[in-house]
Amino acid sequence: MKQKILVADDEPAIRKMVGRTLGSEFYDILTASNGEDALSRATRDEPDLIILDVAMPKKTDWEVLKELRCSRQTRTTPVIMLTGSGNISDEVVGLDSGADDYIIKPFVAAELKARVHSTLRRNKLGLSANPLTKLPGSPSIEEEVNRRIRDGVAFAFLYVDINHFKPYNDAHGFAKGDGVLRKTGDILEKSLEADTAGFVGHIGGDDFVVIAEPDQAPHVAQRIVSRFDEMTPAFYESSDQSRGFIEAENRQGLRQRFPIISLSIGIVTSEQRVLDHYTKVVQLASEMKAFCKADTEHRLSRFAFDRRRN
Repeated sequence: MKQKILVADDEPAIRKMVGRTLGSEFYDILTASNGEDALSRATRDEPDLIILDVAMPKKTDWEVLKELRCSRQTRTTPVIMLTGSGNISDEVVGLDSGADDYIIKPFVAAELKARVHSTLRRNKLGLSANPLTKLPGSPSIEEEVNRRIRDGVAFAFLYVDINHFKPYNDAHGFAKGDGVLRKTGDILEKSLEADTAGFVGHIGGDDFVVIAEPDQAPHVAQRIVSRFDEMTPAFYESSDQSRGFIEAENRQGLRQRFPIISLSIGIVTSEQRVLDHYTKVVQLASEMKAFCKADTEHRLSRFAFDRRRN
């Protein structure tokens, strides 16, 4: 589905030039000739990006920008300002008022394309990122998997889950639980030492994803479980650590013993299976993750590869 870009400028030649520069292959170009029209179209059509001229009739650029940022529908919509002035003070005021970027007219086509693409990418990552770990969220994870499938790039998908995290969170409080999640994200990112094309995402809660090259996956998984198990003593009292469990209420409200937190990692690679859509990738990795979690006697972190073939 094409992304929508609203071009708001009172000069028809500029609107036409921007539309021609960005083309119709990747974007649907919407236009507005004044400030009131720009606000109306932004609310009605919900564009993914707004290119806003600094000097327009009916409503000034500052009025339009202020109303865009006050509206629930458009407050997160990225805005690039078009200006014929190179005055730095105008740029500062615009950026302080909520603009995401500036382009000075006359612009170079390559610069416009690059700034539009960069702004859209940053906004998408920002909206989907997990607020706690700052890692890409579910939309970005699905997009990354689909991109590799589409481009025919071999990959390994590691589905990472923290065992017994809820009782830990209940017993020690959200502040310490958040610390475990942030530290887990750090460990996952650092595990991709030799994989420059690797990817780490945070689905939510205690579920994470790592995408790596298939030949790197065993090494990445081993680094993750080793470093996580080395980390866990820091999150417990020495008495809990020596006992090997904590006591907390289960989902039925009854007191129960829960082992020290550990990881279960289910791994599937495109070298073993034809992975042609995201749902299949997640399903197979989830099966292997469940296989790891089923061994309740094992107290250390574990990972398991899907060795089945089509």
